[in-house]
Amino acid sequence: MATQLQRDLGLYAVLTISLGAMIGSGIFVLPGLAAAIAGPGVIFAYFLAGLIVLPAALSKSEMATAMPQAGGTYLYIDRAMGPLMGTVAGIGVWFSLVFKSAFALVGLGAYLNIFASASVKPVAVALAAVLVVLNILGVRQSGRFQAVVVSIVLGTLIVLVVTGVGSVESVRYEPLLDGGLKSLLSATGLVFVAYAGVTKVAGVAEEVKRPARNIPRGILASIVLMMALYPALVFVIVGVTPVAELAKDVTPMATAAGQFAPTWAVDAVAIVAVLALVSMANAGLLASSRYPFAMSRNRLAPAAFSIVNERTATPVTAIMITGGTMILLIVFFPLIELAKLASAFTLLAFTLVNLALIAFRESKLDWYRPPFRSPLYPWLQIAGIAGALVLVSQMGVVPIVGAIVIVAGGALWYEVFGRSRASRESAGWDALRIRARERVLRDTDTAIHGPAAASVLLAIRREVSDARLHDLIRLGTSVLRDGRELELLRIGSDRAGDGGVHDTATDEERHFQNRVATVAAGIDVDAHFVYVGGRDWRRQLLEYTEQRDIQLVMAEAVPGSGIRRSFAHDMQWLSDHVPSDFLFLGNRYLDEIDDIAILGSGSPLDPLKVDVANRIAAAEGASLRFLHVLPAAAPGREVVSMRDYHRRLAGLIDVPGVSDVIRADDIVPALVHRARGADLVLLGASRSRLIFVGDLVDRIGAQLDAPVLLARAHRAVSERPLADRVLERFLE
Repeated sequence: MATQLQRDLGLYAVLTISLGAMIGSGIFVLPGLAAAIAGPGVIFAYFLAGLIVLPAALSKSEMATAMPQAGGTYLYIDRAMGPLMGTVAGIGVWFSLVFKSAFALVGLGAYLNIFASASVKPVAVALAAVLVVLNILGVRQSGRFQAVVVSIVLGTLIVLVVTGVGSVESVRYEPLLDGGLKSLLSATGLVFVAYAGVTKVAGVAEEVKRPARNIPRGILASIVLMMALYPALVFVIVGVTPVAELAKDVTPMATAAGQFAPTWAVDAVAIVAVLALVSMANAGLLASSRYPFAMSRNRLAPAAFSIVNERTATPVTAIMITGGTMILLIVFFPLIELAKLASAFTLLAFTLVNLALIAFRESKLDWYRPPFRSPLYPWLQIAGIAGALVLVSQMGVVPIVGAIVIVAGGALWYEVFGRSRASRESAGWDALRIRARERVLRDTDTAIHGPAAASVLLAIRREVSDARLHDLIRLGTSVLRDGRELELLRIGSDRAGDGGVHDTATDEERHFQNRVATVAAGIDVDAHFVYVGGRDWRRQLLEYTEQRDIQLVMAEAVPGSGIRRSFAHDMQWLSDHVPSDFLFLGNRYLDEIDDIAILGSGSPLDPLKVDVANRIAAAEGASLRFLHVLPAAAPGREVVSMRDYHRRLAGLIDVPGVSDVIRADDIVPALVHRARGADLVLLGASRSRLIFVGDLVDRIGAQLDAPVLLARAHRAVSERPLADRVLERFLE
């Protein structure tokens, strides 16, 4: 079975599909109901709704030329914001289109009753079945039917405006906006559905000839035409019909025609209304059936939905499921309320469409090269987002709650069915990640080449071994800036009395100084000794580090029992309260250092890790490896992006640096495997994560043959804006 569609639709077909998805209940049924809210000001409501739709129309036009594939809103949001949001949008827009199409078919009843009483639902079900058959037979047949119907409807509406404008009475427009801005916005939210179909042609973009030209031209021409025609029609309707009468009317077009035209003309308008509503239902079925089709191709819906019949070149299963759902809604649900719910979600979907375009533009992806580009970016998109959210807020509680239910249902479907099958990240996350990495690169450059930092403080416990003391002094001296002093903080002084911080030594402390001189033989170190003890030593130490502007504290990682546990507790307290970055050295001892591996290189913690690793490598004559493990399903472009990021990091350091990027299902074993052979491994953790050294050292360090140095960032992280810190937690 094939899974590709044929390009059979030309510019006029695109135009008529777009118009057909708009011209329907929004203008044939809603003007009266909207007039009950805004009075004669309903004229402006139709124009304002068009203005709010315009940014999304331009955004969709651009994205459709870059991705001329079936799926429309679902496809763009999926690729821009990821499969979760794509699934929510796909299901939500699918439902909204089905609701709208079913509502259009039921709306035929009011106009059919002009001729004779008829049972609405059986007629609507029969028409739905006919439309399903037409769509299964092929998009060319459906498109031709659409072109004929829309041409008739459009011509009739234009004639109605031209012939009716001479009968309007100016007194009927007074007062024009009696209910003020709030009533205008409420009416705009109600009539918004009149424009909701303008971008639905993007859902069949895969079947459009020359999509780079025909899609934007068709969409823009249709919305401009209707932004002129809708207000003109409502101007005539309001001008010839008393508002009190209009507010109760569900056939306002026929009622208005009856004010100035003969009976046969009223019948003609009713017939055209029937054709328009059929056209809307057909366009909705045509576009909505492509959403499960596109989701299936991305493995977010059952595979059967993506099967294309080789003879008719249509997604038969997707059409039948969509049509069947439409029939069930006609039979069992009050569709007017559901249509309102669909309108609310359409507004939210248009918000996501504008956000999707911003994500694509800001991501600067190589493959995103649309022949058509939306003008006035990004201000037009921002205005569209703001306008849509304002309208949603004016629609009442029920539509908002209904939209939330649809969103929750889409999220549940993704969790149950789609998450295990989703294989791509989004352009939006790509854009945010690129932005975060650009800032990380700037911060890393500043950390390496910026002004000299203050002293490095080594926190030493009384029971430290000579070998571990040597390693700490060796590393502390390596990361020390030129001209700065290494401070050795002896915790657990034997002083009596008030304790606190002292730089004068007792006999026991002088013995410690002599011991340092012995174990540090061969290391060029200028050390300043500091001793703390007593009950209040923590507060006084905190004041001391602030006065000395200590930016980096180094200690050994000694999770364990007894005295060792006491020191670990002291280090936990220090790292939680001292406003400095911390380095914790794991249990293994240092040997020759020729290869330093930075694990997880590609996170906001890189400035501290890379700066420390660069200084140690320069002092030891070593090289650096930037090691990062991506999920097994990560796309190739993400691997390339990470390697490019590593290349730029390597350009900042003073020693040779190489990139090591792999993909794996289980990240920890993969990191351990790739880090084997390194002489020193750097890991990173931010204080905001509330992770102490044992968590990462126990999981990774214990499996490595090399010593582990855990960099726990605080100063660099806390000085960044809150929004950046929140974002980085997701991007690490």
